[in-house]
Amino acid sequence: MTNMIARLVVACNDERKKGSDFPTIWKDVLKAHPYVRGLPIQDSGEDGPVLKIPLITGQFLVFLGSHFALL
Repeated sequence: MTNMIARLVVACNDERKKGSDFPTIWKDVLKAHPYVRGLPIQDSGEDGPVLKIPLITGQFLVFLGSHFALL
């Protein structure tokens, strides 16, 4: 399962590097992914607003504006 989550983070960051915005990445990569548990949740972090995507592992995939990370 850890490998799949790591690949998901890499796939999202690769799409971001290609210039895709969050709505496109949500639609094309995340929305139908079997490890995504729900809709993005707006939150804030040290550097400003973030979007947290809940995963079936209990973790969150976090979009920080410029990149994705695992929380």
